[in-house]
Amino acid sequence: MAEHEAVVYIIDGAGGSGFTPVIIRRVLTGLPYAVQHFRWGTGYMRILSDLTNRENMRNKSNELSASIAEYRQSNPNHRIYIVAKSAGTAVALNALAKLPEETVNRVILMSPAVSPTFPLVDALRAVRGDVISFCSARDVLFLHLGTSLFGTADGIKGVSAGLRGFSRPTDESLALQYAKLHEIHWEPSMMKLMHFGDHSGNSMPLFVQRYILPLLEDKDVSEIRAGLAQNRT
Repeated sequence: MAEHEAVVYIIDGAGGSGFTPVIIRRVLTGLPYAVQHFRWGTGYMRILSDLTNRENMRNKSNELSASIAEYRQSNPNHRIYIVAKSAGTAVALNALAKLPEETVNRVILMSPAVSPTFPLVDALRAVRGDVISFCSARDVLFLHLGTSLFGTADGIKGVSAGLRGFSRPTDESLALQYAKLHEIHWEPSMMKLMHFGDHSGNSMPLFVQRYILPLLEDKDVSEIRAGLAQNRT
């Protein structure tokens, strides 16, 4: 990968449809980025199996962590990004928690299907820049009903962080780490980009082009928020 300046690890959701990785790979065409589609599931469309097989999730998190650590050691000057979708965010966050401080440049969470109280401190410590989480209160079928019935990717029955956001710690020392976490919630202006607030909305090509790609090009999250504000008018 010597010809590349960065690598993007893409971790799909439960069932491994492959839609999100295909779209992100497409919008990165022509950029000096390597793309690693990290497959962690137990089989195509085996959604419940992926959500409940804790041993597989642990093993795959360890595998992802080792892959990222090896890449960082071999390419100390390259940038490393992680884009994780839905239940795949649990794999990504658990992998990050095992990595040394500031190993990864930026992490993007799309509709995280983990509980709002998921402990992020160790994962945040492994990130040099920030973690941006895209949420939607309209994602009721998957991130409210689904996870209330079958559990989140971290095994808690209830709403997911991708629905209403992560809970922030009250402890001051922990809160400082959480300053790296930025959450962008769905709003009606996103419908112009075919994101209607549903679970697949933030994987739509127009949305990925407008909001995900700039983050992979190191745009500051404040620029993303400014773009949202402009779209409201």
